[in-house]
Amino acid sequence: MDREGKGDIPRRRWADRVRLRSHHHPPPPKGQTILRIVPIVALLLLFAWSPGAAGASADDASGPRPTIPEEKNPERHQQFLDIAKAGGVDLLFLGDSITDGWRGGGQAVWGKYFAPLKAANFGIGGDRTEHVIWRLRHGELDGIQPKLVVLMIGTNNGDPAEDVAAGIKTILLDIHSHSPRSKVLLLGIFPRGEHPDGGRAKNDQVNKLIAKFATYAEGRRIVYLDIGPRFLAPDGTLSKDIMPDFLHPNEKGYQIWADAIIDTVKQMMMDEPMKPAPTFPAPSAVPRVARLEEAIANGKVGSSIKPLQRLCDDKDAKTSEAARASMAVYDAWKAGIDMEIARLKDAGDVFLAAELSASLVASYAGTDGAKAYQDQAAALRKDAAYPAGREYQKLAEFPAEARRDPRFGKMIEAFVKKFPTGYYARQAQALLPEK
Repeated sequence: MDREGKGDIPRRRWADRVRLRSHHHPPPPKGQTILRIVPIVALLLLFAWSPGAAGASADDASGPRPTIPEEKNPERHQQFLDIAKAGGVDLLFLGDSITDGWRGGGQAVWGKYFAPLKAANFGIGGDRTEHVIWRLRHGELDGIQPKLVVLMIGTNNGDPAEDVAAGIKTILLDIHSHSPRSKVLLLGIFPRGEHPDGGRAKNDQVNKLIAKFATYAEGRRIVYLDIGPRFLAPDGTLSKDIMPDFLHPNEKGYQIWADAIIDTVKQMMMDEPMKPAPTFPAPSAVPRVARLEEAIANGKVGSSIKPLQRLCDDKDAKTSEAARASMAVYDAWKAGIDMEIARLKDAGDVFLAAELSASLVASYAGTDGAKAYQDQAAALRKDAAYPAGREYQKLAEFPAEARRDPRFGKMIEAFVKKFPTGYYARQAQALLPEK
């Protein structure tokens, strides 16, 4: 018998550590906005090719090299298994030597900023995406359900940018396969080399690709953040005062890293969902525009767009230019979020389409946009498939470890018997691990 209840599958063996989110949240740090993301179900739909999805074997050898699991440093891996077995991890850093360096040059900063948040560091020097995939598929998330995973990986991959991005995509899918409720703060690969060169340009390519892994929804499972510019001088050079070897930060560099993400980390670890909102790559140099960007990023989309639109016609050329640039970011976000709702609906995932529409009502509070999204959500909730979607979400929250329990198979059988056809029947059957 499981200690959580008579005969229950341990869907949340760690329920006391992970709770559903709902209430107020603080604004993002100045000069930084974040993107809210859909749960893993929508993520699985978004990725047409997804070798890291639930059900992928531990040593799957298909796909580009960065997606193929490869063992490395078994003794370090065992140390991480011991940490996972002990439990009590709310915040997990995952990556290569740059992450591993929190134990070295970043130790004092780590102790001040992250240790109090029940953090663990699963970074290993020299790791590439394929090594992280192997580690995840061999137990490093078994027994823990971190509230947040901070992931930064890829600088050691010598592969084409598209393949590196595919490896990172696989890691994201593996994280959510093993820990469905964990949120992920996906960091862009840090700049390297004293001056811009081919290696840095390739990493910039990867960053542009992985930025697209963020989609839109209240659940915001993944947030993408590129803090690389904070390490660079105005001329684009990287200083030895921050990264002595032009790759690994020293204490000053780790302080920059911590300052850049700590507010976002705390925000994502809170028990409240956030309103969907666009992300701006950098704060505007024009204060009036920057204030509106901050308000929009904090979920006050509807009330801030009209003032921003008016600034597009401001007599001051710098102000109007800055406002038009910010409006272009908003327009792209708005088009993307509407396309996401349509895509989910067309795929058959009316539940997530409805919940995404409903989450936008608060973002557009007091405007016609709020009513439009409210009506859209109401119509989607009347769809015959909506109840199946609501029940499917409960099944999707079981981590990979619990899905191996025979009782989970019985639950899937009962679900498919109740909802024998359609999108959710197919998705439910896909939750079962390969035999």
